[in-house]
Amino acid sequence: MICPECGSEYREGFTHCNDCDVDLVEPMAEEPAEPDADLVSVYKSGNPALVPFVESLLRDTQIEFMTTGQSVQALQGAIGISFVVPVEFWVRSEYADQARELLAGVDESHAVEEELPDSEL
Repeated sequence: MICPECGSEYREGFTHCNDCDVDLVEPMAEEPAEPDADLVSVYKSGNPALVPFVESLLRDTQIEFMTTGQSVQALQGAIGISFVVPVEFWVRSEYADQARELLAGVDESHAVEEELPDSEL
């Protein structure tokens, strides 16, 4: 039994909170915890310019995702150190195929074409 006012717990047999002068109630049953999601990596890139693009593609199709490595990229930009730390995108396993299909070819579609000197045109 617990007090609905102060939250004090009482042993069985007690019916009234001595401090708050109110009747005790049965504690609410705890809700079962939501199971951990099974996450799958669907995309990885060291190109920081692609991160917002990939994020927008996933958001537009309402696929929930999380990233790893993005905070390291932000840190290296802030302190001026340059090294490649890939950002990895993770989605729930049931959306992995859809996300991979959506992101297929992202690197190729955003590659910077090498400019040829005028003599090679």
